[in-house]
Amino acid sequence: MKLYVFGYGSLMNPKSLELTIPGEREMLSSSLPGYRRRMNKSYENHLYLNIVPREDSYVEGVLVPVTESELELLKVREIGYECVDVTANIVEPVDGAVYAFIAPDAIYPELKIPRSYIDTCLSAVPEDKREKWLLETIIENEIEEDLRDPKYDNVALE
Repeated sequence: MKLYVFGYGSLMNPKSLELTIPGEREMLSSSLPGYRRRMNKSYENHLYLNIVPREDSYVEGVLVPVTESELELLKVREIGYECVDVTANIVEPVDGAVYAFIAPDAIYPELKIPRSYIDTCLSAVPEDKREKWLLETIIENEIEEDLRDPKYDNVALE
């Protein structure tokens, strides 16, 4: 059976993805209804992207084809996220299983979001859709300007 990961943040960025699973791969555009992007995944004193349930929303992303061993590598990278089967929810049906990394919907008012992470995610979004991507993402915390000394381990900027 074919396996896919629904990428909605840094996993949409081929350069960032290759830091975990090397090799080029064809990513397919996709969307996941019933969720919205939110910067509320805590890791090493910073916040990263998550998707949270929202009935009237959907998340645009990509389907990344992976092998079982590559999925295991991504589970290590995406520590603190649950690997959730979202196959039945994907708008564009595929022949195989689709997984998304989803963390608990929590609030951490004291944590900041690294600019290096936001820019890594945005690098994978077409320029004409970046403003919309930001507007559709729940960002409640301060952004740390860390581009000179990136805090995000899988940083991959244009």
